[in-house]
Parts: sequence; structure tokens; C-alpha cells
Amino acid sequence: MDAAEIKGRIKEIITNITNIEPSEIEDDASFTADLDLDSLSLLEIGVDVDYEFKLGLPEEAMRGIDSVNATCQLVEKRLREKSATADVA
Repeated sequence: MDAAEIKGRIKEIITNITNIEPSEIEDDASFTADLDLDSLSLLEIGVDVDYEFKLGLPEEAMRGIDSVNATCQLVEKRLREKSATADVA
């Protein structure tokens, strides 16, 4: 899965929670400053991203994730880690 596909799926998750159209969500959009999301919406996004990509992240891993790009980077990193672990096993 490449970065563009991950970003697209993350934007779909944001849309499902906020009703903001994906075309209106910039790649570098800040969840609070640009999209004006509250803490409950951020929690929902974190849970849905974790579920969508089957990341198995601890709750604290999503803390501090404040933008679409940061979320995408976290997902990419975790998918690489899971892949490397699966290759070793």
C-alpha cells in the first residue's frame, strides 16, 4: 500500500466522522487549526485509523498526531514494522 492510498483512506475516515469532503482536506491539514476538530473527533479518527489498517497501536501512539501527513507517516511506519516482524517470524 503506497502513501497516496493511505492518505486517501485516512481522508475517507475523516469524511465519515466530520462530513468534510475529501477534496477539501489538504494533505498537510492540521486537525485542529485547519479542520477545527474537537478531541472526540480526534479520538474517533484514531480508533478508525487503527481499525482500518489493523495497526494494533497503543492508545498513546495516536497522541500528538495532529495532521493528515502525521497520521499517514504513523500508519506507514507501523505497516513497515508489522511487515518486518512478519518476515522474521
